[in-house]
Amino acid sequence: MVSMRSLIVLVAGVALGASGCTHLVHEEDYEPFDPTPLETRMSTIESDVAAVRNDLNALRQSMADLERRMGAHVEDDDMHGAMRVALPVHFDFDAAEIRDVDRPILDAFAAGIRNSYPDAVVTVEGFTDRAGSPAHNMRLSQSRADNVANYLIETGGLNSDHVRTQAFGMTMARQVNPDAQGPGQSGIENRRVTFVVDYSGSTN
Repeated sequence: MVSMRSLIVLVAGVALGASGCTHLVHEEDYEPFDPTPLETRMSTIESDVAAVRNDLNALRQSMADLERRMGAHVEDDDMHGAMRVALPVHFDFDAAEIRDVDRPILDAFAAGIRNSYPDAVVTVEGFTDRAGSPAHNMRLSQSRADNVANYLIETGGLNSDHVRTQAFGMTMARQVNPDAQGPGQSGIENRRVTFVVDYSGSTN
């Protein structure tokens, strides 16, 4: 049988131990209690997921429409939550200005993003042919990407926080026809921009 003295010592020890721990626990260490029933929270999450899927399906349909109407080429990469879109948007030799013939294509692309998945992040990739020095072509490809990005924002209505640019210059691995270059119309297939649409919504 436990003596009264032993019981008092045991209770005192527990009390001291508990009091010793109180300074280690802070209110901010605990998340506030959410009184919403679990079933309701799960239903909300399922609705949000369904809405994202619907938006993504609409985006894919919009890009498929660009393929049919404007000769775009779309590659979907579900593993990385992105798609690569090659539109027939090209540039004159040693120029970065957007051609009038390409503006309707950019308008249709921007409308597809804006209406179907406005949270998508679009990276505009700029390229040149092999004429000129690597340094010059890197600057030129950056100007092409910048001009198209600005057009998508200012005319196409895309969110500026969701539009990026990347210059590739005359990178051999990305040349459509490595043997073709200007001046003139020769090599125009290499003087282009392409687009990466990150539909996972990552802005990091």
